[in-house]
Amino acid sequence: MKKFRIFLRNAFIAGILSCLPIVVTVWFLRFVFEKFSGFLLPYFDMFVVRYDLIIPRYIMESFSFVVILLAILCIGFVAKHYVGKKFFNLLEAFVSKIPFAKSVYGIMRQIVDTFQNAGGNNFKKVVLVEYPRKGIYSMGFITKDASDFFTKATGQDCVSVFIPTTPNPTSGFVLIIPKCELIELKIPVEEGVKYIISAGILEPFDKDYRPDSENVS
Repeated sequence: MKKFRIFLRNAFIAGILSCLPIVVTVWFLRFVFEKFSGFLLPYFDMFVVRYDLIIPRYIMESFSFVVILLAILCIGFVAKHYVGKKFFNLLEAFVSKIPFAKSVYGIMRQIVDTFQNAGGNNFKKVVLVEYPRKGIYSMGFITKDASDFFTKATGQDCVSVFIPTTPNPTSGFVLIIPKCELIELKIPVEEGVKYIISAGILEPFDKDYRPDSENVS
């Protein structure tokens, strides 16, 4: 009987863990849709009442959702140009003077900047480094594939590796390491960043993954 109860408990826990990612994803998508679609609904309701129209609720919600998406797209387009950048710089300077808001904004700004850097050319590869001592590995990102200056200074083929801190990967330190001492991880840079931000909770490797222990090319 005890084994049966343990079996039921383990099965129940396994069911929860299996459903949790899907439930959270659906909840998040529903939350986003409701917030986006509900943003303009009060104005649509006023319009419908004023002109005595009959418009199904789902049409108003869908239209509101599309309008918000288009608005975000336009903001992104403006933000990429000179005037938009100046405007957002002024807005950022204003928010940074508000006691509580500047802390929240600062954290979100760092996370966004990290993913922008990861998507660009700043981080080239994800590697493991034996640091801070032999037998202990730290995850790092190659920022420069080759350095003639340090190669000449050390007599070895060296690369620049950024070792981020967790959970804030925008801070860290740079190590100059010989290529022969690196283990390249065949994972996207974004996965490495997620691993750092989650403090090692979000495992980036799948069951078929095998790290390349040869020299980084």
